[in-house]
Amino acid sequence: MPDRPERIAVSAAGDTAAFVIGPGRDGPGENTGLWHGPLGGQPARLDATVPDTNLAFAPLGTPFALAIQGEAGSTVILADPATPPESWPRYPLPAFAEQVAWTEAGLIVLAADPGADAASLTSGKPLPGAEQDPVVSTRRAGFRRLWRMDPGTGEAVPVSPDDLAIWEFAPIPGGGAIVVASDDPTEAGWYHPRLEQLDAAGARQRVLLETAWQLSCPAVSPDGRVAACIEGWASDRGLLGGEVRLLRLDQPGRPPASTLSAELDVTWLSWADGGRLRLAGWHHLGTAWGWAETSAGQVMPTVQAEAASCLNSRWHPEVVPLADGSALTMRSTPADPPQVVRLRQGGEPEAWTALNAGLAAERRLRVRELRWDGPDGTPIEGLLAEPDDGARPRPLVVDIHGGPSLAFHHSWDLPWAEFLCAAGYAVLMPNPRGGAGRGQAFSRGNLGDPAGAEFADIEAGVAHCAAAGLADPGRVAAIGASYGGYLTAWAIALGSKRGGQFRCGIVIAGISDLVSVRGTANNAPFYDYLLQGRPADQPARYLDRSPVTRLSADSSPALILHGREDRCVPVSQAEELYAGLREFGVPAEFVCYPREGHQATEPAHVADQRERILRWLATYLESTVEGGS
Repeated sequence: MPDRPERIAVSAAGDTAAFVIGPGRDGPGENTGLWHGPLGGQPARLDATVPDTNLAFAPLGTPFALAIQGEAGSTVILADPATPPESWPRYPLPAFAEQVAWTEAGLIVLAADPGADAASLTSGKPLPGAEQDPVVSTRRAGFRRLWRMDPGTGEAVPVSPDDLAIWEFAPIPGGGAIVVASDDPTEAGWYHPRLEQLDAAGARQRVLLETAWQLSCPAVSPDGRVAACIEGWASDRGLLGGEVRLLRLDQPGRPPASTLSAELDVTWLSWADGGRLRLAGWHHLGTAWGWAETSAGQVMPTVQAEAASCLNSRWHPEVVPLADGSALTMRSTPADPPQVVRLRQGGEPEAWTALNAGLAAERRLRVRELRWDGPDGTPIEGLLAEPDDGARPRPLVVDIHGGPSLAFHHSWDLPWAEFLCAAGYAVLMPNPRGGAGRGQAFSRGNLGDPAGAEFADIEAGVAHCAAAGLADPGRVAAIGASYGGYLTAWAIALGSKRGGQFRCGIVIAGISDLVSVRGTANNAPFYDYLLQGRPADQPARYLDRSPVTRLSADSSPALILHGREDRCVPVSQAEELYAGLREFGVPAEFVCYPREGHQATEPAHVADQRERILRWLATYLESTVEGGS
């Protein structure tokens, strides 16, 4: 597995940087830990014991802060690269740190109370809390608050209102902060946020922006006069890409200005001096980064597109700006494994790290771009991965992305494609409407129509592959996790015997019953957006678009994989799908993984999933007669 550097942070002087390499799917590797070094040289590992975490450099000097989640809270470490790790101060925090920043008043940490909901992108299961018997749930539990920590003593005190759930924050120079916040502390509260300003004491000052959509990445200009954030639609906390909103902190009541980003979903913002706003985001099958001049009161982006993924975390584009206008980021393509590189406008990437040597030569797949039209003529994009032996046509596995506020992009991180191509399959990775990288109109194209036009876009992609001789149309399977699992469940419910394309499917943490999942998941508002109302408002739509209501004796066989502790898509969704298939006599296998949330993370479970997937595909794609368990 490749080493994936993340959480890049640059010192205040701009001459050194640090990053973290976290454990991979197979567990910790020889390079796991905290790395640091001069930008004019090579980084070296400082500490092998630091897992994936958050970094924030101090405004002066070289020490930086790391906030590491543990079983009962967090440990904040003040690391100085000039001293050995055993001498670094370590301060406990009785909450789970999610964001850290240095300010004139010290270190500010955004942390979740024990028992708080976790986003689907992290674990999808509640953060640890005190054991209860009985377990009592109230709206008072699980808030996310701002804490101020004294870097000299480690004393930490909460400094935000007790009844305000804070999802993200940005300090205001001179004191105070702007926060993405809600009254509801559960994961459902994130879907109905507002942007608020807090004063230097942490008290509410005023509401800056309320919206029908979601907000992320607040940022404040160096002079403290202008705030910015991203507004858009997102299925999950951590996936928001959208348009930029500008708000004048020195002119309360002035309407926010907006970007014009028809072909760009902005995911990250950071201010520079002179009114220039740096940004990055998804752009078609790659990423884009650059800046926007804001002096005229509007946001006019100037970006450079990259046929690559430029990330600083697993889920969204981000760059770390340098004083000369260049930027650091973790960059990869299907042919180039992850490296920390220096990006320059108009120039080629310059590698700073020398990780993953030899992996490119070992990769045995080819990835190409595909384009086709959906049934209504909407242009659809995607990627096709094939083994490099040149054999065609071959059985096709369609990897349906989750979210749906995700999309496939040029990236080394194509785990199912690499795994399945090694077993001899071609893998189609379609980006139907509803995903990121094509602007907000495209990303909202499936709202009110789940498994409708978006599923037809996928079917059109399969037909395109078959017509081009890239795939055997009689041997097609679907695999998907989360929302991709929902569309996979839809595919197997329709079944190949009734004219559907998919002979079998692998449903991972997938949705099967839209009515029951809305009532049991931790993110009920997601379904209100997706279905354009609650079940009481749209009863026919909830039932009609639920895979369990489409099951029959002609449905296709399904392998169903799910984590027992998943709160984003509860395991009862897998149980319903399995029971429904078995009732009609359709071959199905249900595997439930203890201790796992929305994604399997334990290496033994990851390995077990892969073994079962290969057996399932061999049974239903390699034979001409269907059979199975």
